[in-house]
Amino acid sequence: MTTSQLTFDNFLQSVFQFNDRQAGVSLIYDPEGQRYSYNAYCLETKIMKELFTVEHDFLDDALTQINEEFGSWDLVDLSAKSSGCGSCAAK
Repeated sequence: MTTSQLTFDNFLQSVFQFNDRQAGVSLIYDPEGQRYSYNAYCLETKIMKELFTVEHDFLDDALTQINEEFGSWDLVDLSAKSSGCGSCAAK
């Protein structure tokens, strides 16, 4: 079990991963309401299927939910992965 958590400082570049599943918090902007909300999510990355999603008005609530539900998974820094399009057809 890992003690790492998603925080205010890392939620934009980090996610929890377990096999082909990914869980995290994404930022949503509503242009009509001119406000942000936060989506706590889990998805199956191979088939790109959403398994879990809850929209929160406050970042603290979204972080708490994801850390409680998926905090035992590995915390991965997506910004550390290589950039570019290794499997892109345009190369």
